[in-house]
Amino acid sequence: MIFRKIVISIFIGLFFCGFAGAQIAPWHYQTLISEELVDKFIGEISGEIAMSHVYEMAAYNRGRTLEEYKTTFREATYVYNKAIEYGFDTVEIEYFEGDSIWDGEVGELWEISPNLTEIADYDDQKAVLAKGSKPAEVTAELVYVGSGTKETDYEGIDVKGKIVLGYGGTNSLHKNAVLEREAAGVVSYSSYHPVFDPWQVPWFGISGDEAKRTFAFNLGYGRGNELRKRLEKGEKITVRATVKSSIQPYKHNIVHASIKGRELPDESIIFSAHLFEGIAKQGANDDISGSAAILEIGRTYLQMIKDGSLERPRRTIHFIWVPEIHGTEPWIKKHLDLVKTMLVNLNLDMVGAHMSKSRGSYNLQRTPYSRPSYLNDVLQNVMEYVAHTNREILNNRPKLFTKPIIAPTGSRDPFQYNIDYHYGSSDHIMFNDWGVGVPGVMPITWPDMYYHSSSDRPVNMDPTQLKRAVFINAVSGYAIANADEQMALKIASDSYSYGFDRLGKEYKRATEMLNSSAPENLSAAYKRASNVLKQAFILQSETLKSVKELSKGDRGLKNYVSALDKDIAKTGQEMEKRLFSYYEQTAKALNLKAVKPSLTASERKARKLTPKPTALVNGYMGTTLPSTDLISEETEKEFSTIGKKKIRELRRLIDGKRNALEITQTLDAQFESPTDAQDVLNYLELLKLSGLVKM
Repeated sequence: MIFRKIVISIFIGLFFCGFAGAQIAPWHYQTLISEELVDKFIGEISGEIAMSHVYEMAAYNRGRTLEEYKTTFREATYVYNKAIEYGFDTVEIEYFEGDSIWDGEVGELWEISPNLTEIADYDDQKAVLAKGSKPAEVTAELVYVGSGTKETDYEGIDVKGKIVLGYGGTNSLHKNAVLEREAAGVVSYSSYHPVFDPWQVPWFGISGDEAKRTFAFNLGYGRGNELRKRLEKGEKITVRATVKSSIQPYKHNIVHASIKGRELPDESIIFSAHLFEGIAKQGANDDISGSAAILEIGRTYLQMIKDGSLERPRRTIHFIWVPEIHGTEPWIKKHLDLVKTMLVNLNLDMVGAHMSKSRGSYNLQRTPYSRPSYLNDVLQNVMEYVAHTNREILNNRPKLFTKPIIAPTGSRDPFQYNIDYHYGSSDHIMFNDWGVGVPGVMPITWPDMYYHSSSDRPVNMDPTQLKRAVFINAVSGYAIANADEQMALKIASDSYSYGFDRLGKEYKRATEMLNSSAPENLSAAYKRASNVLKQAFILQSETLKSVKELSKGDRGLKNYVSALDKDIAKTGQEMEKRLFSYYEQTAKALNLKAVKPSLTASERKARKLTPKPTALVNGYMGTTLPSTDLISEETEKEFSTIGKKKIRELRRLIDGKRNALEITQTLDAQFESPTDAQDVLNYLELLKLSGLVKM
């Protein structure tokens, strides 16, 4: 009994050390691979080569030729040719039917009275002409309507036949002024960063009724504000808008390359990045940077294999360059059997921003709770290493950077990073999807002060950051693709260590939920807080178990992981007791009694239902419901009570093992807003009617 208490005390000590801060001896940091191999990777990886790819593909935002729509887009041709040059084992361009797409040709906005001045020109900046604008030749008075997105903005102002200036979002301004009030067109100076960069032009588009839709121009905040000031002083300004555009049929271009594994070629990992952020917009950091980075990862592997400094990986490594989401989905569906063999997805989106200029850091958006994976911990290990060795540590002075990863023309900035919760909105959501099941992460530089604007150009990128991003992902990918029993053991140990850090932070979150609760809500706050802690332990347990896929059948690894998992379980039991004790003391201070909350009626019902995916789910992606005569619009509206942000994760949690209450509880731990079991039951009913689940 005494021994048991000592063991538990050790676990709890480790637990609290986790959230006290990752304080490790400043000379000690190591990666999962050898220091010799680290040096070889640093030496071979070139931020300059990666940057040259960015310049070749996105030095400026160019108009598309009609020939590209008929054949292959320039970026896909470039990547394909480079992949052939570098010697990938397989290289191909695949084509998938896409919807017809808008193409801008001419977009000019002139002031013709009282001055003759060009305000905006599509040939100068492609972002000025809003995607979706229809051909027009209009001369009209320019009128200012404030934001132009609400009824009161138009009181006493007749905008019919006029061109409207406003600071509201372009699509909303167009909807209110053109579709609802028959304005001739709109000029928006809405901006993501009006103070930081008042001259950047955002990439905004318009939509709506085809018959009523006209055109819109996007201006930088500074330029729009100049016009506003003149109009508010009573000056009458007449402008002429000239727009030429067309709708072009096109095909999604997907470049796929691979490096074949030497021992387990039928197991694989996959790197992804989107070559196309739409077709009209061509962002340098978003996401030609990711496309350039995975191309450089592939070149690095192949060159090191060729010169004998790197062993060919045990597993196959795939690379795909895609149109964001819209191209990833059909590619996965076509290759679903191949994708099912993939262990993990590393999706590089926006990885090359100049950090100090953009006020950002390099962030790892982890897998969701539904996809627990060692992948997160492998990447954290390498990111932590780069952060430690690429900053000046007071204890180590005057060593400066102990292992500098710097490009010749890049910055000398220290490396900053964060490990964050899951975030979607990129191609990894397709791999994580409930019909696919491959754990996927997104490393990303954020914030990006030039995001989705005319300022997303190579001048705001950094070859040093590209080199570091390539290093982090190349080392992480190789560690997994080449993992054997010993590497799996290292990864399990890291996951165990990082797990206590995460658990400590979640315990802190749980106690703070109690601290911030109003007295009358204390019991409900404890219910959520205890679930947060419970889900954290479940997640860590499943993360540890995921390591076993790297060495299937190895008894030593299995026993080691099992022992670590038992430690987590013991610690979890003790921490749940500690949290209840904290709840009791908090309640006592408020003259309340700490009562363990009971299940609601809907929670009791949810506990009895275990949804199972049907065969239709295999390869099914997206959040829409399949067309069916069984569901009326009224029924869909009635049962769609769950928040939209939660739908993807709700679906991913349906595995035939979790009951509806467990799904509810897992959602509740991941999202800021509470999750009601009845909302989950409602949505499951919709999925049942759609034929996607059985209950």
